[in-house]
Amino acid sequence: MKFTPEEMITAMQNDDTSYDGKFFVCVKTTSIYCLPSCKAKLPKPENVVFLESREQAIVAGFRGCKRCRSEFYPNTEPAWLEPVLRTIRLSHSRKLAEQALADVAGVDISTIRRYFKSYRNTTPMAYHRRIRLQYAHTLLQNGADYLTAAYESGFESPSGFRDAYVRHYGYPPGKTDGH
Repeated sequence: MKFTPEEMITAMQNDDTSYDGKFFVCVKTTSIYCLPSCKAKLPKPENVVFLESREQAIVAGFRGCKRCRSEFYPNTEPAWLEPVLRTIRLSHSRKLAEQALADVAGVDISTIRRYFKSYRNTTPMAYHRRIRLQYAHTLLQNGADYLTAAYESGFESPSGFRDAYVRHYGYPPGKTDGH
C-alpha cells in the first residue's frame, strides 16, 4: 500500500475526500467498509483494516456503508439527488415547497436537508433561493426592471426580494454590476 497507516488514520479522522478511492476503511466490529471521507462515527483505530480496493473489502467479508455509499464510489450521490436538483433548477421562477422536493425524491424531507447540510453546506431552500436570485440577476442584466425581476423569480414582495438580493450579492438589485 502506498500510504502509511498513520496517514490513512489521519485521512479517516479528517474526513479527507482526497483519499476517497485510494484506499478503503474496513471496520472489523461492524463488517462495513467506508470511504476515508465517511461522516459516520469514527471507529477505534485498532478496529480498522485498510484495503486498497473495494473488491478486496468484499472478498474479506465487508459490505458497503450506507452512509458514504462506498460500494458505489465514485458515484456516491443518492439516486434521488439528480431529480431534486433538476426540480430546483427548473423552479427558478417560483417559490418551491419542501414537500414538493420530498415527493420528487421519494424520501423524507429531513433526509434531503441532512444531505444538503452535510455535502452542500446549505439547505435545499437556501440553494433554491440562490438559483432564483441568479435568475433575477440575469433578468436585471438583460434589461428587466426591478419589479419584473422580483416577481419573475418567484419573490412575493419587492422588499423581500431586495433584502435577499443584497444579502446574496452585497448590493441592491438596481445596481446590477455592484456599482
